[in-house]
Amino acid sequence: MIPLNLVLLAWAWFGRIVFGVGGWFLLILVPFIAVLLIALLVTTILALTQQGSPKALTRPQAIAQLGVWLGLFGFGLFLPDFGDTEESELSFLTQVFGRSDRLFDLSMGIALAFGLLVVVAYLVLLVLLIVSRRRA
Repeated sequence: MIPLNLVLLAWAWFGRIVFGVGGWFLLILVPFIAVLLIALLVTTILALTQQGSPKALTRPQAIAQLGVWLGLFGFGLFLPDFGDTEESELSFLTQVFGRSDRLFDLSMGIALAFGLLVVVAYLVLLVLLIVSRRRA
């Protein structure tokens, strides 16, 4: 859980640089990444301090964790970025299929959907981890 949380957190922050997409979002996302790091730390601690041995997530907890990871991967992949010039508006889709406003907007919509998935899956995971502690 810990290594993948850290790798995907870094990917969501600056992974799109792999595709030549880098700009102001590298700075804008810093506070969000810090909050997300703390949030993932909370669920990791809750998961590792659960009752039972070996330490393993239940099936619903694992599905929620996979949702968080999928959301982080998709967000990092599709988030478009911008710079100081009009030509600097880039995204993974515009790098692969060519520059167009439609692809740039689609990329933002997909990134927001993945961001929503992160929030929802995280909240589900948090609730499931808390409920499992109360039952124990």
